[in-house]
This record gives sequence, structure tokens and C-alpha cells, in this order.
Amino acid sequence: MRNVKFRWLAFRLDVTTRYVVIEPLAPGVSIMEMGFLDSEGFVEPVSFSSEDVALMFDESHLIPEDPSYMNDMNFDESLHALTAYEFLHVLPPTEWTHPPLGKSIIAMGIKIFGMTPFGWRFMCALFGIIMILPIYALGKCMLKSRLLAFMAAFAFTFDFMHFVQSRVATLDTFLVTFIIFMYLFMYKYIQTESDNRLAPKSLAYLALSGIFMGLAISVKWQGVYAGIGLGVIFSMAWFESRSDYIGVKRKRLFNVIFAKTAVWCLLFFIFIPLIIYCLAYIPFSRASGLHWPDGIIKNQSDMLNFHSYLAENNDYQSRWWTWPLNLRPIYYYRHHSDEGGYRAINSFGNPALWWGGFLGLIWCVKRWIADNDRIARFLCVAWAAQILPWAFISRSSFIYHYFPCVPFLALIIAHFIKTRQKHRQWRYVLTCCVIVFVLFIVFYPAISGMFVGIDTIERLQWLPGWQFIGP
Repeated sequence: MRNVKFRWLAFRLDVTTRYVVIEPLAPGVSIMEMGFLDSEGFVEPVSFSSEDVALMFDESHLIPEDPSYMNDMNFDESLHALTAYEFLHVLPPTEWTHPPLGKSIIAMGIKIFGMTPFGWRFMCALFGIIMILPIYALGKCMLKSRLLAFMAAFAFTFDFMHFVQSRVATLDTFLVTFIIFMYLFMYKYIQTESDNRLAPKSLAYLALSGIFMGLAISVKWQGVYAGIGLGVIFSMAWFESRSDYIGVKRKRLFNVIFAKTAVWCLLFFIFIPLIIYCLAYIPFSRASGLHWPDGIIKNQSDMLNFHSYLAENNDYQSRWWTWPLNLRPIYYYRHHSDEGGYRAINSFGNPALWWGGFLGLIWCVKRWIADNDRIARFLCVAWAAQILPWAFISRSSFIYHYFPCVPFLALIIAHFIKTRQKHRQWRYVLTCCVIVFVLFIVFYPAISGMFVGIDTIERLQWLPGWQFIGP
């Protein structure tokens, strides 16, 4: 991958001169825009050596005097947003280590609003809003309570990682949105009576779950982990349904229904996701000049080799077992100004949601085993499917890989409140929402890029691994 970024670079030159010679010292350098700034503002050059050079100074008024995260690419935006731009202009893709769908979605925002920070971040922000809806819908369907569904959606809304990931042009927001929809429709499907699971409405739920699984995998292979969770939930639901069929005729009916359902599953969870995955490669094939299907096959091999041997030595990488404990945030942006202030954007979890959800997870496991709580089982499987595969992956990993688990932490807390006395539930909901929101406000300087004093950010570093302004 090429190390290319759409960003402003500022250099201080303590010189007085009449001429400036621009000479690249390495091949492949591309300068889109340039300007000179003195104490009174931008200086317009009088003459240029060529027309091409003149084009570099035709929009000097757009150059920010103070480059920051608001007008620069941050973290993996330099890969994903740039690749989205290349899809639109049929240029060789910079980033090829993940399937193309996420970059194609980012490209929609760039197509509408241009290659600007607003343009390349728009679709992520939009999906950050959209993903709250299926969390509410799943909570309402699962817990039969608008209050608890609201609490789960509210807690997730003010999670730090949700806030940060929705404001940068990376792929995880799309992935998590599709995963939540996957589980929403699978839950609706398993709630139908087994005799009715071949009805059009039930099959529609199953089909939608498979479609969203295909979309998730087309964004990141991590969607496969969620698909494994769907398979476990589906199998458990059907295994339990066997006890409803007593007698030879009823057992035969069960076998017929299950066999027909299995055929539909081949369509919904194999063939349709495969079609979605292949269609997602159309922009990639056009931009890379690789013919279909050879280009798709080659990219799968390239991705597998890349992730199999990825072992970067990064100060902010972390092992999977540290994620639920919120031990090692990852920084996306940090800048120290000459005035002594600091800007920082760090991705990690709201302690109330992550630590409270982890305690709730332990409670959920107990409810599943001791009380055969089906909702607890669903939530435990959904959570475990997103994280346990990482125990067998040796490549470098980061806390944002835990993002698909976070919606289920909010639902776990809501389920715990559901089991409390009904007249006290609103107190638990109010307490939870207040704590989550207060912590969001308190930690806002460390997750938003807000200009504050270094002391303010340092006071928020509660744990040794919380290094918001450098290792």
C-alpha cells in the first residue's frame, strides 16, 4: 500500500526570498494545493514557471491557517477515504487489505460533497446514526419494553467508541451496523413458532439476516465471526424445537420443515452473500484493472497473506482479553499547539457501559446456565462470536476490533434491569443513562479533539494504559 494522504503540511521557513524552487526528492509525489503565508496573510505569487505550477496556487484561500483533524486525514482515513476517491476516479486502489464495500459507501459521500473531510466522513456519521435504530428495535423486540430499548440505545449512543468511530472515515461503523441488523432479523426469526418457520414472513426475516451478513462480510472479514454466531443461535433454536414434536407424525413434520429450511439457508447464507460479495468488487475491479473473477480471487489471496503475517510493533496494539476491561485505548489524533494546548482523539469505551456490561455478561452466563434464560443465551453467543475468534489470531490487533461487541453490552445491561422489580426499573434506567452521559461529558476532551490544556487530558488517564497524549 502506498503511504499517501490528503492532508495539509505546514512548514516554517525563516527566510526572505524572491523565488521558490519546488523539487521532489522521491518519485510519486503529488501536491494538490500549496500556499505561502506571512504575518499579514496569504501571499499570492506573481509568476509561475509553468501552467501546472500555477494550478497549485489557484485555491490558496481554502488552505486552513491551523491544520487540524477537521481538515486533515486521520488514522486509517488515509487508506480508506483515499481508496474511495480512487474508486470514483478509476485509479489503482491504495488499500486492498479489506473487501471493497466499505470504501464504496465512503465514496458515496465523496461523490455528493467532494473530496473534503465532510465528504469522506459523511457516510460514517450517517451510519453512526442509523445503527442506533436496530439496537432500539432489537431491545424492544427482546425485552418487550420501550423504556429498556431506549436505555440500550441511549447508552450505546454515548459510548466513546461509537462517537469516535462515527466521526472518522473507517470501515468499522458500517460493519457494526450490518451486524446489528443481522442479529435483529435472526432474533425475529427464532421467535416464530417452528410450525410457521416456512411462512413468507419468517423466511423474509431469515433472508434479511443473510443479506446483512453478506453486507458485513463485504466490508470486513470480521463479519464472518458474526455469521458463526448466527449459526450457533439458529442451531440452538431448532434443537430446542424438537421437544415440541411428539409422536411419529410430528417428528416427520419437524424433519420436513427443517430440511426445507436448510435449503433456504443455503440460498440466504451462502449464495446471496456470495453474490453480494462479488458485486462489491465491481468498483475495485474497474479501478485496479483486474478482470472478474481473477481479480477477486487474487485479492482474497493477497488479503489472507497480509493478515496472516501482520505483526506490527505498535504501542497501541492490544490483546483480545484486554478489550472487555478497556485497558488500552488507541489514539487517532493528537496535536500539541504552540500556545500550550492539546487536541486528542482516542478510541476506547465508556467505562459505565464497558465495565458494567462486562459484569452483566458474567450475570448473563449464570442466567443462561442456571435458569435456561434464552435472551441471556442469545446475548452471550452474540457477544462471544465477535471476540473469541481473536483468541486464535496472532496478527496485531487493537481495541476497535471489540466494537461489534459493544451494542450487546448495552442490551445485556438492559436485560439485567428487566429482571429487577418492575416499579424500580425506571430508577435503574435513569441511573444508568445519567452515569453514561456524565462520563461522556467528562471524557469529551479526550475523544473529540477539543482544544484543552494538557493537564485536563492527563487527569482523565485513570489507568496506566490510558495514554491519551503519548506512550
